[in-house]
Amino acid sequence: MTNDDKPLGTDEVEARLSELLSDMSEAEKRDFLEKLEEWQACKQKEKRKYPRKRISIYAVCSGYNSYFRDYIQNIGPDSVFIETQSPLFVNQELTTTFFLPASKAPIKAKGKVIRTDSKGIAIEFDEIIPDI
Repeated sequence: MTNDDKPLGTDEVEARLSELLSDMSEAEKRDFLEKLEEWQACKQKEKRKYPRKRISIYAVCSGYNSYFRDYIQNIGPDSVFIETQSPLFVNQELTTTFFLPASKAPIKAKGKVIRTDSKGIAIEFDEIIPDI
């Protein structure tokens, strides 16, 4: 808030955040980033309809102008988190193909990116995968 108690606009908020970050040391910035990512992860857990399972499964993802292969870090019937450095954006549509440990046939799930961060992307599937 400003001194006259009017809410800050988006530009003012971003300018203030930038100002605060520029005054931090590199170690403080890293610590702050870690805390922000933990906070963001907690918010995501609250939004989840289904629990996630930790897993490491090789996945192939493809979409308009994108193709990459990386590892699924956690999975649920409605979504997945893939550790990747591929440049992707929220709402980007992708098809993810992977094998579950006990399955003989690949699972091919269409969905869209719902979150990106420094570690990877979260994809929400268009349809629930009941075997997860």
